[in-house]
Amino acid sequence: MPERPLTLGWRQAALRLEARLREVTGQAPERLDEGVIRSCYPTRSWVAAWRISVTFSDDVTRRIDIVATTGFPTVPVRTALVDHPEFMTWPHVESDGILCLLPNLAECDPDEPPDVAANLLNRSVRLIEELIDGAIINRDFREEFLTYWAYKAHSDGARLYSLLTPAPPSRTIWVWRGQEVEVVGEDAESLLRWVRNRYGSSAKTKVEEAAFVWLGEPLLPSAYPERASDLRALALASGDEAVQVLDRAAVPAPDHLITILGAEGRGGAGLIGVKIPNPKRIRSNPRSVLEPLSKGFRPGRTPKPLLVDRFFGANPVDRTSIQRADAMWVHGRGRDSRTERLLAATVVLIGCGSVGAPVACSLAQAGVGRIVLIDYDTLNWPNVGRHPLGASAVGRDKAEALAERLQVDYPHLQIEGRPCGLHELLVADADLLVGADLVISTTGSWAAENALNRWHVDHSRRMPVLYAWTEAHACAGHGVVIAAKGGCFQCHIGRTGAPAFKVVEWPDGGDANQEEPACGAHYQPYGPVELNYVTAMIGELALDCLLEPPQQSLNRVLVTSPSRIAELGGHLSQAWLSDYGQIDSGIRTIDRRWTPAACAMCGNSRPEDSD
Repeated sequence: MPERPLTLGWRQAALRLEARLREVTGQAPERLDEGVIRSCYPTRSWVAAWRISVTFSDDVTRRIDIVATTGFPTVPVRTALVDHPEFMTWPHVESDGILCLLPNLAECDPDEPPDVAANLLNRSVRLIEELIDGAIINRDFREEFLTYWAYKAHSDGARLYSLLTPAPPSRTIWVWRGQEVEVVGEDAESLLRWVRNRYGSSAKTKVEEAAFVWLGEPLLPSAYPERASDLRALALASGDEAVQVLDRAAVPAPDHLITILGAEGRGGAGLIGVKIPNPKRIRSNPRSVLEPLSKGFRPGRTPKPLLVDRFFGANPVDRTSIQRADAMWVHGRGRDSRTERLLAATVVLIGCGSVGAPVACSLAQAGVGRIVLIDYDTLNWPNVGRHPLGASAVGRDKAEALAERLQVDYPHLQIEGRPCGLHELLVADADLLVGADLVISTTGSWAAENALNRWHVDHSRRMPVLYAWTEAHACAGHGVVIAAKGGCFQCHIGRTGAPAFKVVEWPDGGDANQEEPACGAHYQPYGPVELNYVTAMIGELALDCLLEPPQQSLNRVLVTSPSRIAELGGHLSQAWLSDYGQIDSGIRTIDRRWTPAACAMCGNSRPEDSD
């Protein structure tokens, strides 16, 4: 056992594991001392290891180690093939023989470490038998090619970002080079737009051509390019189009040419990269002179075939991994069927306070392609506690500051902030609302929302408008969607903006507002945790409207736990109790119809609207 001190619980679990190994293998596992462990696994933090021998179907006896860390038994043991072939001969076998048996999300039972170890040992034996048979070797190298490419890459690609769609055909792409970062995109315009959104308007605007080569199938390790000529051979094998885009990118003789290789593996398409340094940058010996590819010819007169031959010669390449930053990958790793629709959507959000701002953040995270934020107010210190913006934005317009932050965080989206109120927007740019797929109002101002409702009715309610607010202490939240049919917003709102339906009532009919020691300065003392339930509900309702626009107006209501309502001194309203009864525990969400009424805005109820 290792010399370093381990807990009694660790030692007891280790003895149980050792006994189980003896039981399942019929042999006494060899305990490895600390020196052997360090020599076999110098980069690992194993503190104990047991070695057994297994004779396989090819009549070869191979040794397998079961290794453990100080985190054992909470952290499960691993297994290693001691007598392993040269690295990258077999998939799932790391350079020091550690076997990759389980996916990254796999969990093990820490209360039964002997069973976990026995199971992993059985899996290890089965895997090695399959590797000896050979049928899975090429398949798994190809299906999981991103992993094996990364093992042999010269760079982890941490600063190489791809905005590309990983799909055929081979094509010319573009690269932007910043300070220690490179970004590849489909075209110069969209690439530079992303760069400006991410790094600011002062970012340089120079871009260069690069190449995207779609491979018929992922590369095996034996085919990983070592020299520039190897890469061109891969392009030749991929078709004339691949060769043409590669040669075209090489003709301007960049300092280094970036080529992105795409292929389909298990679970979808993946991207890897190859960088070819310009041969003039490579010194064959310390005293050599840098020679341009055009040596022997006047500038611009070098025959293209000769230039290409010189560029794609015996000069070594740099293999690199890639960080995908394209919108489809960011929002769902290319597997969320909603992403494409959301990226094409436009949302205008009016009111960037404690409700509207978190909703805006959620919509950006969900991948709404264009978000326009409207708010004339500035962020003050009392806002900071329940607002996504912090102290650095105090004194700034909420809409502009929030849009600026979200645009940097999601450079593939279009996010705008306008420091104005709703009335000003209706006068100056009502077409913005006309072109939206969804309008959201979280102003809490009846004057503003009455005007928006009037505009909406006048324009035949062609797109849904979502109104959102909280009741006192965020004990309940409301989202009202006004659709083409059903009531307009004013149908169930009083003349001074009071909703006809309330969930929670307070003593003496009050609204539980608090006052600052200032004239008319009222506020609600709730925090972001309570509010998160409401804003999550509003965000979900907004996505519902974008993905499946409702035909009938509706009211979605979220109610907090009855214990919190009681603790604050409130109680469920008679209207709620009449329709939905008592809530025993937990948080509840319900959808209510927002029916037509004889309101001053939309007139008497129409039969066709109440279906």
